[in-house]
Amino acid sequence: MSFWLAIFLGAVQGLTEFLPVSSSGHLVLLQKIFGIGEPPIFFDTMVHFGTLLAVVVFFWGELKRVERVKRVLRVVTIGTLPVAAVGLVVQEFWVERIFGSLVVVGLGFLVTGAILFWSRGLGTGIKGTKGLKDGEALVIGLFQAAAILPGISRSGATIVGGLSQKLDREEAFKFSFYLLVPAVVGANLLQLKDLANINFLPPGLWGMVVAFVVGYASLRVLKKVLLTGKLYYFSFYCFLMGILTLVKILS
Repeated sequence: MSFWLAIFLGAVQGLTEFLPVSSSGHLVLLQKIFGIGEPPIFFDTMVHFGTLLAVVVFFWGELKRVERVKRVLRVVTIGTLPVAAVGLVVQEFWVERIFGSLVVVGLGFLVTGAILFWSRGLGTGIKGTKGLKDGEALVIGLFQAAAILPGISRSGATIVGGLSQKLDREEAFKFSFYLLVPAVVGANLLQLKDLANINFLPPGLWGMVVAFVVGYASLRVLKKVLLTGKLYYFSFYCFLMGILTLVKILS
């Protein structure tokens, strides 16, 4: 892998992992339409670690407090159960079929657009994360599980899921990325068995650094957009990407 390709893929990962436009959907498009091959497993692990590090740094003060609040840890655990269960099934049986299909990606973008546009009609909630009931955390977790499909944004789905359960905007933002930590750690653990070598160490390091920097900046942008009630703006981009993807298949 070249230096510039590593930089480019790291930037794409950092930008699309947090902005509600689906990192997995963009990765499949890059592979299928623009002829960029699937990144090596080690590189993929490194750039995901970069975005995970961005979350930890961005929420460091909150995460330290979360560790001392059993109730928050409980609802995060409950919210993680659906994606863990669905992820294991997809990894075992359907990963090649799902992640090799532009139809799935195009429809996924349209679903993301619909979810984000729906957020426009959701009122401002009043609850904090500690006020979430177990069943409400599970519902948000189901939103995250649906985002395993490429084209469906994890951040968009979980934030809107949080808003639907009456979390206020900032708390929905926080809880979305609390859920990201175990999800990314779990996904990377599943990849460890495939790490045959580390020949891609230099590109992986560059990709990780760029993913961290771009991801941190993306978190700041997303928080500002969400708190001003303009999350639905991203729906128009997702609708456009979904239409273009499906048109590409038919042409």
